[in-house]
Amino acid sequence: MDVLGIDFTFFAVSNMQESVTFYRDVLGIPLSCLVHEGKWAEFEINPGTLALGEGDFFTEPGGGMVAFAVEDVKAAIVELEQAGIKLQSSLGESAVCFWVVIEDPDGNRIIIHQRKDKTVG
Repeated sequence: MDVLGIDFTFFAVSNMQESVTFYRDVLGIPLSCLVHEGKWAEFEINPGTLALGEGDFFTEPGGGMVAFAVEDVKAAIVELEQAGIKLQSSLGESAVCFWVVIEDPDGNRIIIHQRKDKTVG
C-alpha cells in the first residue's frame, strides 16, 4: 500500500452549529456541505477538506490538530483577537515558518501557519 496524500482532516465536535459558525464566520473557510441531519460538515481548503462530525458515532472532541496556511500570520493574529479568539500560544518562529495556536469551541487545536517561502501545502 502506498499512501498518496491526506484526503481530509477530521475533528469531532460537540455542537455543530457553533463549530460551523467558528470555521465559516470567524476563520472564513467556505462551508461546502452540511449533511446527515446536520451531524457532518465539510469545508473545502485547497488542497484538502476539513470534516467535522457530531454525535456518538464520532470520537471525543479535542484529540486532533490541523495547520491552516495563511499569507500573513501577524495580520491573522490581529483578526483573531478582534473576533475574541484567545491565542493558545505566542507567535512562534522556526527557520522555515511562523505560527500561532488557537482552539475551536471544542478545544481542537488549530495552528495558524505561514511558511517564510510563501508556499502552501
